[in-house]
Amino acid sequence: MIVNRIEKVQHCISDQWKLWITAYLDSQPDLKELAEKLNARYSESLGIVLVHMGRRMVIFFECGKVTIRANDIEEGRKVINSMLARSGF
Repeated sequence: MIVNRIEKVQHCISDQWKLWITAYLDSQPDLKELAEKLNARYSESLGIVLVHMGRRMVIFFECGKVTIRANDIEEGRKVINSMLARSGF
């Protein structure tokens, strides 16, 4: 599973030097398993996994959408893909 496409890029409201990037994965993740492997917060009712990495936040959605706060698009793509690779996805 990897980032298939980047759809939307916006400036972060809380930090004007960061971007909120909306990406889509090439398949839908198993959120419960992803949360366990990433030691992250899982909300079954919301259909999300929330990952905090220092000041960085990544949200995985059950539809395959991922949002991340990052410095630029390539950094966002690399962080998401490396998280998925480390967790065995």
